[in-house]
Amino acid sequence: MTARRRRTLVLSIGVLLVLSFTSHAQDISLPRRVPAFNQAYNEGPGAWGNCALGTVGCPDQVCTTGCLVTAFASVLGYYEIELSVPARSSCTGEARSGMDPGIFNDWLREEGGYGRCAQDPVGNCCLIWGQLPEELSITTHTNRSEVGVNPVASVVIDHALRQGHPVVAGVHWGAFCNSGSTQTEDCHWVILTGKRNGVYTIIDPFNPDPTSPNGIRTTLDAGVHGNYIIDRYVIVAGPAANITLNVSTTSQKTEFSIGDRLRIGMRVPGSSQAYLPFARATRPDGTLRYATLNAAGKVTFTSTRSSLIAQPRSLNAEWVWLDTLIERGDTGSWTWDVWVERTSEPGIKAGQRTVAYTVSSLAAGSSVGAAILGIALVIAIAAVAFITILPSGID
Repeated sequence: MTARRRRTLVLSIGVLLVLSFTSHAQDISLPRRVPAFNQAYNEGPGAWGNCALGTVGCPDQVCTTGCLVTAFASVLGYYEIELSVPARSSCTGEARSGMDPGIFNDWLREEGGYGRCAQDPVGNCCLIWGQLPEELSITTHTNRSEVGVNPVASVVIDHALRQGHPVVAGVHWGAFCNSGSTQTEDCHWVILTGKRNGVYTIIDPFNPDPTSPNGIRTTLDAGVHGNYIIDRYVIVAGPAANITLNVSTTSQKTEFSIGDRLRIGMRVPGSSQAYLPFARATRPDGTLRYATLNAAGKVTFTSTRSSLIAQPRSLNAEWVWLDTLIERGDTGSWTWDVWVERTSEPGIKAGQRTVAYTVSSLAAGSSVGAAILGIALVIAIAAVAFITILPSGID
């Protein structure tokens, strides 16, 4: 290894250690409380612990291997996502709506959300990540440490929590998942909800009290089964991560001329929530300005951080907030950062897109318009859903 490479490696490690130390020095909490469910709840109204988990002859029950499903039910509840199941698919025999592990498990069974994997050779017992409700976007990571959370994983997890995103983590606490098992990782699944005094706070979906519907709120080093070591972890973003933008009446158009019509809209498909929309422009002169809509619905600019409108609105259908004819004063390169925020999480971008285009100094229809430079449209994808089938958990 050359001296330059050694210096680069030392610098990189140093940066990670500084970031890790900084993240440990500050407590972190999600902006609102995550519901805590107990997978073992099987004695009480609406109990789900004894409900069959999986399909095609899977012998499992929610109380035995439903930690992952229970964890995701908590995350869905955190994002205020509700599901409905008909009576024919309900463990209780009655049609149900809302969110708890029983409803979510029944929904997965109805929607083909279980598949076969090596850990459960009989029946379809394992969650298919790609079949999660479309409002969720997930990214999967690995903690490469057998003794704790390594610096890279710590930085990634802390950033996600600060962004308001819960983290579902596969963990182990001993050499093997349980007696007689050869599985050594992802023995159980928990939800990371924050960080206190350098230790992650969690919801443990396994509460040994079968009469309680509530999971255990504890810390990573004091889980129900012991000191948990993270193996795989999944960052779960909410509905607004699917925000889409339509630019102009011509798809993918990046070059405009004076007199052209410019339209910019936004939409959050599959969500009935109300959001505060933001749009910040980098104008041709290099200044950054926030766009707001005046009483007449026309865009005006301000240097003060402002939302497009003062009151949140639903964006389930496309909302065109800019619809104008380009004027001579608009000539040059424009970049728009467009995002939405939940009223309960001010300052946290729930979904974001970047749009860039060029306005030429020639009028629309000019014969030399084809020679005008354009800037490619850039749409930053917020999350990637993995379709990989992973085990639903062993408890």
